[in-house]
Amino acid sequence: MFLTVHAVAGELIAQSAVTPGQALVMGFLSHFLLDALPHGDEDIGDHVHPKRNTLLLFKIAFLDLSIAGIVQASLFATSTLGWGILPIAAAFGAMLPDAMQLPSIILKSDSGLFGWYRRAHESVHNLIGVRLGWKVGLVFQGFTLLLLIDALG
Repeated sequence: MFLTVHAVAGELIAQSAVTPGQALVMGFLSHFLLDALPHGDEDIGDHVHPKRNTLLLFKIAFLDLSIAGIVQASLFATSTLGWGILPIAAAFGAMLPDAMQLPSIILKSDSGLFGWYRRAHESVHNLIGVRLGWKVGLVFQGFTLLLLIDALG
């Protein structure tokens, strides 16, 4: 899933959290639940094979973070949670698993702890064994995002 979807799911989760630590952990765990669903961008990491340029992935991540920031700011402004620490902690926790892959990507290495984590994270994308095409995945993620926003009511 794109970070935008993860961040909004984090804000929804924050409504059940009592402490910032709980919100962070709940957001973190929600990331893997969402990534287990077929969502069309599972192969995005193929563009950062050690022999290829990582610039594309960083461009996509920058655009995604920009959209996530705009969506989150809009939701924080209109949500009953506002700009409190709980939704921020949950959104951060929900996006953190993808950021934790950066050392492996930057170092272009799948060895050691960072490589193990990256492989484990990518394996979550294959739990169900169904793949969506890129276009269908975007529609699915857009629909998921709208459902999450609606649930925030």
